[in-house]
Amino acid sequence: MNIKCWSMMLSVLVSVMSLPVYADSLECNGNIISAGITEQDLLDACGEPTSRNGANWIYHIPGSLPVMVTFGNGVAMFIRDVESEDSDSPSAPFGADP
Repeated sequence: MNIKCWSMMLSVLVSVMSLPVYADSLECNGNIISAGITEQDLLDACGEPTSRNGANWIYHIPGSLPVMVTFGNGVAMFIRDVESEDSDSPSAPFGADP
């Protein structure tokens, strides 16, 4: 491959690596939780969240970042890592509206 091709591949790799990373699942008590789980099933699997802010539930799992589960009509729509639970209106992954 020539230098131009390698340069383009490196540019794409750097772009992809700089995208924010979002959790798409939550592991607690040996259970893997993903979008589509109901509020009650999440409570049964993981217990009460550390905090609730309307449709956003925060879980602090030891050894990992806090995880926010966002519900819509009683079903988990998004699961993502959060830096702080103080955010009143966290943004959804990649601009989607929860």
